[in-house]
Amino acid sequence: MILSLMLRILFSPVLALLLLFSASLSGPAYTRDCLNFMAVNFYTFGSIISSLQESFAKSGVCFTVDHAPAPRNSLLLKQGKTDGELFRIPDYQNTIGDAAIMVPEPIIEGYGLLVTKSESVLDEDLANIQGMAVGRGVVWQNYVSLPEAGVSEVGDYASLMTMLRTGRVSAVLIDNVNFTQLKLPKENLFAKRVTPKLQAHLFLHARHTSLLPEINKAIRVWRAEYSLENGDF
Repeated sequence: MILSLMLRILFSPVLALLLLFSASLSGPAYTRDCLNFMAVNFYTFGSIISSLQESFAKSGVCFTVDHAPAPRNSLLLKQGKTDGELFRIPDYQNTIGDAAIMVPEPIIEGYGLLVTKSESVLDEDLANIQGMAVGRGVVWQNYVSLPEAGVSEVGDYASLMTMLRTGRVSAVLIDNVNFTQLKLPKENLFAKRVTPKLQAHLFLHARHTSLLPEINKAIRVWRAEYSLENGDF
């Protein structure tokens, strides 16, 4: 009995040290629970999100992402049922109000494009184009004058491009980042810029205002390391 007690006394600190060492090898130590962000399930955002998560982890910030259509994401953010929303332009502040605050450092920068299968369509006034498709709930589209009727709203850009390829629409609005990733090799499509340079940001729920400097720095570090193919239009 005395021997058993001595062994427990001896090995308890050793066991504790081994457990601590094992935990340090298992991954970064987070000082808070993982945040949950919403994002629209557009094609290129998956690889960007994975890269962001890896970079943020090095700074001790953990986040998960759920996908839903843009209007649903806005509702969840206003209701405080998510911690933030990814890839929104600054004008989104007018939509979300004081429910969220924009992280100043943008995640990506780019342009809105008009894309067609016929070069002649590029010369038309956007408001007169018959058969156009746009992303549902995408705020940057407010920069352009859309036709009053006949505009299809689509939940993701992959479906948008499919509609164009199959002739269901004559033109689509899409940002250059997603278009560069979705355009097939040797595909004969025509594009032109229809917006000024735009920036996509993370909007944090107002309850996380104290995290703004930390997350802003994490995004800046990520941008310095991550190279994104934007295309040239």
